[in-house]
Amino acid sequence: MLKFTLYISVISILLFTSACSSTGLSQNEAAEQQKQKVEAMTVKKEPLSASFNLSGTLQPYDETIVSFELSGLIRDTLLDVGDSVSKGQVMTKLDSSSYQLQLEQADTAILEARAGIKNATAAISSADASIQSAGAQKAAAQAGVNKVNKGAREQERAQVRTKVQRAQSALTKAQATAERTKLLYDQGAATKNDYENAQLALTNASKDLEDAQEALSLIQEGATIEDRQSAESSLRQAQAGKESAIAAKEQAEASKDNSTAAYQQAVIAKKQAELSLSKTALKAPISGVILEKKVNAGQLASAGQPMYRIGQMDQLKVLLPVPDYEIKNWKPGQTVRVQLYNESREGTVSQIYPATNSNTGSINVEVIIPNSKHDWAPGQVVKADRQLSQSEQIMLPAKAVINNGTDTFVYKVVNNKAVKTIVNVGQMSDNKLEITKGLRVGERVVTTGVNLIYDGLALQVTEGTSK
Repeated sequence: MLKFTLYISVISILLFTSACSSTGLSQNEAAEQQKQKVEAMTVKKEPLSASFNLSGTLQPYDETIVSFELSGLIRDTLLDVGDSVSKGQVMTKLDSSSYQLQLEQADTAILEARAGIKNATAAISSADASIQSAGAQKAAAQAGVNKVNKGAREQERAQVRTKVQRAQSALTKAQATAERTKLLYDQGAATKNDYENAQLALTNASKDLEDAQEALSLIQEGATIEDRQSAESSLRQAQAGKESAIAAKEQAEASKDNSTAAYQQAVIAKKQAELSLSKTALKAPISGVILEKKVNAGQLASAGQPMYRIGQMDQLKVLLPVPDYEIKNWKPGQTVRVQLYNESREGTVSQIYPATNSNTGSINVEVIIPNSKHDWAPGQVVKADRQLSQSEQIMLPAKAVINNGTDTFVYKVVNNKAVKTIVNVGQMSDNKLEITKGLRVGERVVTTGVNLIYDGLALQVTEGTSK
């Protein structure tokens, strides 16, 4: 087996020698032809000084769409496109007649509610007086009931008995006087008038005695059923009167509560009517310039329908799409040169957006540009550049660096063979990439033909350029 292998090898060498002889090339020349031809450069440091050229569309520093909060007929428009406007300035108006009517209705409702409160307050005062009067009547009726139920006191009985005794004594005296006068009258010693007066006094004394005896009888017997019923009826009437007065007060208080609620609702309605009336005048929320007008007099406007677009023009802004690998070098407050045609101005970075653009992967940097004369306009496209700081870094042509989706690498030339070397890259400037890790000054790197070689391949190297 070994002899067969050696035999094959000898034949191969002879064939190769024969081929070289037939083409007129030496063995060394033939081996050299089998190497991949590439260009290479020696790694060195170069000044990194470049600027990023970007472009963007000018926008107002701040802008807003102005709309009515109400619906209505547009009465007149006061501004046109290009006019300057101050914050709070009236721009256009709606027909306010219906809203004015609502305000007047609210004023009338307030007056009616106030009158209702006043009337209810007076009714409450009247009810309070009625309650007091009914209370007094009830107390008097209760006293009458108590008196009827209790009967006469002993002092009252004694007084009546005394009156009976006095009436009896008066009657006895009147009888004696009448008899003596009659005797004298019969004898002609007394006049007829004296006789009649004595008889009248006797009759009166007899009547007084009867009255006193009757009063004594009544006080001894006590109140009758009728007297008790009458007294209790008076008490019930007094109680009913008091309850009626209390009910009238409660009704008056309820009426006052209703009137007070109506008043509060009317006040709210008035405030709402005043607010609605004020919104019939469309006022500018910011100061700026009218960029767009979408309204005409006589047009029917709906709530929320765009009427004007206002933009602040003293300053403009532009969003620059900065590559994400460069964003770390941008900071708020940095100066950016912005150019429109042949005029350039210095802008200032105001903010850096927190997220990348989904389509490009770039990150927006907002730059504020002075525009006091309003000679630059929104919608114009400007160019912007920012100078990077200078430093000595290893720089390679971008074509020398390969990225396969997993690694970034170059091919170094070591003993005329390709050696795959992983590197880290930084900024790009003038179609060159900064190499931050993986290479040293003095090493040689393949610059042309990198897509035709692989790790360990023999190379035929010619000196290239760094471009």
